[in-house]
Amino acid sequence: MTTKYSTRGGFSLVELLVVLAVIGVLAALLLPAVQQARETSRRMACTNNMKQLSLALHVYHDTFNVFPYREGGSGQHQFNGGTLAPYQRQSGFVGLLPYIEQSAAANEVRMHGSSKTPWDDFHPWTVSFSSLLCPSSPQHFSNDVIADANYTFCAGDSFDTETLEPRGIFGLVKHTAMADITDGTSNTLALSEHGFPTSPRDRFNVNYGSDPATPAECALTFDSISGYSNPISAPGSRWTDGGSAFSAMNTCLPPNSPQCAYSNHDAQDGFYTASSYHPGGVMATFADGSVRFVTETIDAGNQGATSVDSGPSPYGVWGAMGSKSGGEYTPGSE
Repeated sequence: MTTKYSTRGGFSLVELLVVLAVIGVLAALLLPAVQQARETSRRMACTNNMKQLSLALHVYHDTFNVFPYREGGSGQHQFNGGTLAPYQRQSGFVGLLPYIEQSAAANEVRMHGSSKTPWDDFHPWTVSFSSLLCPSSPQHFSNDVIADANYTFCAGDSFDTETLEPRGIFGLVKHTAMADITDGTSNTLALSEHGFPTSPRDRFNVNYGSDPATPAECALTFDSISGYSNPISAPGSRWTDGGSAFSAMNTCLPPNSPQCAYSNHDAQDGFYTASSYHPGGVMATFADGSVRFVTETIDAGNQGATSVDSGPSPYGVWGAMGSKSGGEYTPGSE
């Protein structure tokens, strides 16, 4: 009597290939969902950071009845059209330290930092604060010893960012109060983002010395292969520095567009664009404390127009968000 046993001991090559193909398809389907979930989490953390900064701005305003300077240090400086002392380039984030739960750093600045320039190797300047960093942004490629910040102050809808009379809330040695925001606090931008440049050819750098007259001219200075002709990696690279290239944005070019400075100087007028690594746009904080997502396809009006000193913005809905008193919205319409 004989008994037959099966001699089959494993998968055939065809079956193995089928299994691998199924695994590959499942991975291809799941990976975007995982990445999207991670970005959703990072964007939520970024939103919370901006809400904290918005609350800090409001507490500062409740304390002093004005918002901080974007650029001007922490004291009541006099400015008569001359050159600012270097320490007067300190950014508005320095004044906000006590209100973002950084009392120790604020006390050290109060005791030893009033005369420090934003680029001094001063301990509080070198500390990286998580509330100033967006988790979606990669690290800045510059090797500056001063810590970075992804968030940036809105100077308005004008090329003139280094002015005593900014179209937006935050300017050069210029305080703005709630009462000055006649377009409505829910309509007026306070803060947005700077995505960190990751290489010298990155669009998130600033092009120096191109002297563009209009947003359209600035947009033409960037080449997707070679980058800018004269790039500087200033955006976000020093959280302490109120110079326009470091901590200002204006609502002239739509989000994630190129950036241009008037001359070879990092505290100079220019087109400084909000940018981020969130797909399709940027986070933005408004003067009423709300935080919203603004798409990079937002109406930006006439990109061939020069900036205006008064009246409605030529740069569409985006431009109107930047101006605090352009007349695009009537008081009480919030």
